[in-house]
Amino acid sequence: MHNQGAMFRRLGVCVLVMLLMGCQALAAPEAPSPTPILPTRVATSPITPEAPPTTLPTPVPPTPIPPTPVPPTLRPTRPPTPRPTATPEPTPDPSRAAQQQYCDTAAPPARITLPPIVSSVRIAPPTTQTEATPTTNGPRRNGADPAPIVTAGHVAVLDEASGALLHSVEPFTRQAPASITKIVTTIVALEREPDIKKVFTTTVSASALAACDGSSIMGLEPNDHVSLETLLYGMMLPSGNDAAEQVAYSLAGSRDTYVAWMNGLVASLHLQDTHFVTPSGMDVDDQYSSAYDMALLARYAMRNSEFRTLASTARFVGDDYYMHNLNPLLGVYAGADGVKIGWTDIAGHTIVASATRDGHRVFVCLMGSRNLSGDSVALFDWVWKTFRW
Repeated sequence: MHNQGAMFRRLGVCVLVMLLMGCQALAAPEAPSPTPILPTRVATSPITPEAPPTTLPTPVPPTPIPPTPVPPTLRPTRPPTPRPTATPEPTPDPSRAAQQQYCDTAAPPARITLPPIVSSVRIAPPTTQTEATPTTNGPRRNGADPAPIVTAGHVAVLDEASGALLHSVEPFTRQAPASITKIVTTIVALEREPDIKKVFTTTVSASALAACDGSSIMGLEPNDHVSLETLLYGMMLPSGNDAAEQVAYSLAGSRDTYVAWMNGLVASLHLQDTHFVTPSGMDVDDQYSSAYDMALLARYAMRNSEFRTLASTARFVGDDYYMHNLNPLLGVYAGADGVKIGWTDIAGHTIVASATRDGHRVFVCLMGSRNLSGDSVALFDWVWKTFRW
């Protein structure tokens, strides 16, 4: 029994070995043949179809990012020089050209310049600051009331005897003087020709001069015979520019020479803020004065007795010319005895007024006033109330 069981065990092992060997033979591939053959697949069971290969997406190349441009370093460049262009000639103004013809014939041989188109003139600034001249023995102030506020932008109140500046507002500023210029024109004439009865033949046309620049006139026309006295009254009372031009030509032979005499007087008085270009005071470049200088010039002129007579006369008739004084204070304000008023577009209203009380004369100069009479009276009244001599 023992041998029989062992025999069955060996037989089972053999069978198992054979089964294993058969399975291996079935699973083992055929040996390669020297002649290439197509591979075959041995189907031992239903074949499941192979799944189609998965298609992988084609990778999209990344969008290239352009590099950030680096701005070039700018070198300083010189701006191009503009080509010079011809300045167009101004279109002639027929009316102004015709007006200039009047100016050319108003006071031959002088050539009168048309007034400025714009409301300004060129005035050279001072090189040094002007100060009032120190004085002694002037009036003393014994009142506390302040000076009145007036409409004039430039004011100088001057004591005649001492030359003391009693009150001022911008007194040294250079301004267009207008016809108070004729204070100097007149005193120069009196000093250059003492014989005021001397007669001259006129060359100036008042009508042409008025058409030229709107001048105030006494009414001269060429080839008349007029005394120097009448011409001086024609300057001081109606403020005739024709009289001023005629005096300049009759006494000096030319307006340029006469104006040089006027500036010579200014220099002799050491006035720093006055320069004349015309004998009449019409607006023109580089003609200027100050309130302080004009008060001093009036003070100088009023020391001449003939000038005082001219400045204080309300009316005059001579050589068939009738004239009245434009000074609004004469015959209205007590003690008023001169001196001269003026007006132009640029200068505005100007005056050097003179008044005397108890033997003391005071000058009030106003430039750029809107009320000559009211400003002057207020300042004179304040002086008489505030100062004692």
